[in-house]
Formats: sequence, structure tokens, C-alpha cells
Amino acid sequence: MKTMISITKKPWFLALLVIIFASMSAWNIPIEKRKYGLSQSGLATDYTGLLPGKIEQVIPSENIEQLQKIIKDSNKHGKHISIAGLQHSQGGHTYYKNGTVLDMKNMNKILEINEQEKTVRVEAGASWGDIQESINPYGLALKVTQSQSIFTVGGSLSVNAHGRDIRNGSMAGTVKEMTLITPAGEVKKLKRGDQLMQEVLGGYGLFGVIADVTLELTDNDVYSMHTKELQTKEYEEYFHKAVENEKVGFHYARVSVAPGSFLNEMYAIDYNVTGEKDNSTPLKGESAVRLSKFALDLGRSGGRLEDFFWESQKQFSRSFNGDTVTRNNAMRSESDFMEFTVPGRVEVLQEFFVPVDSFEEYINELKNTLPSNDKHEDFKVHNITVRFTERDSFTHLRYAKKDMLGLVVLIQHGVNDKQMQHAENMIQKWTEATLKFGGTYYLPYYPYQTKDQFRRAYPEWEAFKEQKKRVDPNEVFVNLFYNHYLKD
Repeated sequence: MKTMISITKKPWFLALLVIIFASMSAWNIPIEKRKYGLSQSGLATDYTGLLPGKIEQVIPSENIEQLQKIIKDSNKHGKHISIAGLQHSQGGHTYYKNGTVLDMKNMNKILEINEQEKTVRVEAGASWGDIQESINPYGLALKVTQSQSIFTVGGSLSVNAHGRDIRNGSMAGTVKEMTLITPAGEVKKLKRGDQLMQEVLGGYGLFGVIADVTLELTDNDVYSMHTKELQTKEYEEYFHKAVENEKVGFHYARVSVAPGSFLNEMYAIDYNVTGEKDNSTPLKGESAVRLSKFALDLGRSGGRLEDFFWESQKQFSRSFNGDTVTRNNAMRSESDFMEFTVPGRVEVLQEFFVPVDSFEEYINELKNTLPSNDKHEDFKVHNITVRFTERDSFTHLRYAKKDMLGLVVLIQHGVNDKQMQHAENMIQKWTEATLKFGGTYYLPYYPYQTKDQFRRAYPEWEAFKEQKKRVDPNEVFVNLFYNHYLKD
């Protein structure tokens, strides 16, 4: 008995208990998928679930001829159409009250891979993961895609998404050709430089249905990963050196939102070109989901646990310093661990863009805008990542009027009226701080911002609206985003 008591007092025994407890806790964390979509109790929702709306019908896509007929009939009879893929946009971009939803997921074929020209032609309902599966054996990779590969091509182009590649700007710059079904039901083949293509890319589904696109590809390079911990005040200089270093292909950073280092500490990750190409490494899938969710949930608790989470993030980033990764796998970050399904609360994304050389002043402004410790607050900021977005010269609603740093923010708040109003107030303050530095905010997310803030962030909105009237005078293609920001 004395021996047993002696063992229980040993530090290694206590550490073992902590590890066992943490492992059992992580193993028992449920990984639930958020319930949303086009047929929840007769209502349509998107990924937030904050904008439920009754729709008339959902029509699964079959082919171009079927879509032409639906569009022509709707145009003739004054009906409205919205376009949906996997619905990860969060501001009602995929449906409209009493309208028809075209579900594009069935049109997901990879139509052609041109190895010599390094292009791929795909239907709009294909996901980026579908494309990666097809091109990886050829040693080819996408030029631009989001961090995760779970989104559909048509949806991503409609919001003109961007990624971690600092040598290629937004997705719009990688589209070579496109087949579009217009609001009149015409099938048009568009090429880069055509004005209508410029409207469709970043057009939020308001100028017609993208049937297929031809995308430019690049080699599936192998990168070595390098991490650097620094102060936020040091980041501008660090980033400029990264851009000037042609070896750096991908780059992103993460800013601390933990109380002990709030907006002062950050770490950056560079992916340096090794000169090697790859056509044999398998694509990675989701792994260690429960462990990652356990760690994220610690951060969601706030206070000292968020400090612990931040330290563990830094430790994790150090652990892969010097590792190599293929371009395709660098573009396939895990996402299942981020699922959040607590009743009465919601996690949403927002993204704010500021000119690169305003980053330090902007961060200092945010220190006066946000609480440094949100443990007891309803409005909680759980994560801020920083990504470079090169000046956009392709689209009308440009979030990158010059070279910008995009701050992608994960926010949690309650959903009763008072909590929603508080969240709206906080995000409007944040948006105001962003506009002060010549910045913008991203439009695929829930529209907390006012119409006045939208117009100041996107002064070209009037030209966008005029072009919409010219191309679609009967408002065949509409959605809640259009209704909120642009409809008279």
C-alpha cells in the first residue's frame, strides 16, 4: 500500500493521469455537422443559419439545356432564381424568398485536363477537392484556391476567393475561359478580358449561371515550411522581406487573441520552394479531428485556457518547422474540427482587408476597439489569421484595391435579439476602424455592416448595379445579399 501511495505522488504519474484524462476527453468529443441547407423544415438556410427563408422549389441541375429552359421560363413569367453549391457563403447568397434554387452540385464533372497547357476544364459544381484528385497524378496543382478544398468552383468564383499563395492574386486571375448561361437563357462562351466575365467573377451569382470554367494550373511544387514568432509591430517589415524573397510561395500568419498576448504576438509561416516537383504523394485527408477540436474548444473557453491554447498553437507551428509539403496538400487544410453546434450560439466568419503598410497602426486601433479578455463577453473572437491579397484588377466589387492584408476572423456570439444587436454593433465598429485605414470587408459573410459602410467600402457599387440592370433587367437572378445591399 505504501508503495502505491508513493507512486501516486510521483510527477510522472500525475502527468500520465493528465494525458489519460485529456485523451479520453478528446476521444469523446462529438464531431457534429452543422445542420443547414435547402430543405430544413421547408426553409432554406446557409452556413450561419441566421437567415432562414421560405423558397418555392429546389431544382437539381442536370445539364445546360435543362438550365436554359428553367431560366427562360423564369424570365418569361417574372420568377426569381438563386444559385447554390455547397452553401458555405454566410449571407443568404444562395436563395431568395419564394424563389427557385438551382442546386449545382450534380454538375461536377472534370471535363478535360490539358497537361501540356496546364489547364483544367470543369463543371461549376465540382469541388476543389474533386479537381485536386484529378490533377495530382499529373504533377499539376491549382494556382489559387482557399485553404480548404471543400467548396464548389462556381461558388468560389462568384465570391472571387483568395488563398495563401502570394504570387497569384485572387481566383479571378486564373480563369481562362467560361461557359455562362445568361439571364436571357443564352449560352455564351467568355474569355478573359470580356466585360461580362468581369461581372460574373465576384458577381455573387447575379449575372447568370456558370456552367463550366477553364482554369490555369501550375506545377505541384514541393515546399519546405518555416515558422517565425514575432511581435505584431515587426510584421510589416517581415512581410515585405517575404514578398521580396522569390523562394516564398505561400505565406500566412496568425495573431494572438489570448488575453496575455492580445494583438501583440503573432507567428508567420512561409512555404519556401525547394525546386522539387511531385506527382506521387497522395492527397491528405482529415486527421486527428477530435484532438484538434479539443484544443480549439480550450481556446473557445477564453481566459487562461485561451492563453494555453495560444501557447500550444505556437508549439505546434514550431513542430513542423523544416518539414516539406506538396502544393496540393498545402491547399487542403482540415476543416471538420472547426464544427460548432452549441444551441443558442453561432460561429461566423468575417474578413477585413487593410493596406499592407497600415497593418501596425490598424492593429493598434483594434486594441482600442476590442476587449483583450472576452471570457465573460458574449461576443468572442477566437482566431485571426492574416493572408496577403494582391491588388485586384479583374472585378467590379474589389476588396483589394491595392495590395492588402486580409484578416480572417472567427467570431462566436449568441443569437437572441440583444446578442445579435451587440454583435452587429461590435462588427460595425470594427468595420469603421477598417475603413479609417482605407480598408474593406469581404462580402460572402453575414451582413452585419450598414448599407452606408458597404457603399464606402465599395464605391464602385453604382456601376455594378447599373451593369446588373443592363444584363438582367427582369431581376431573374437575385438573392438575400442583393436584397440587402443593392435592391432599390
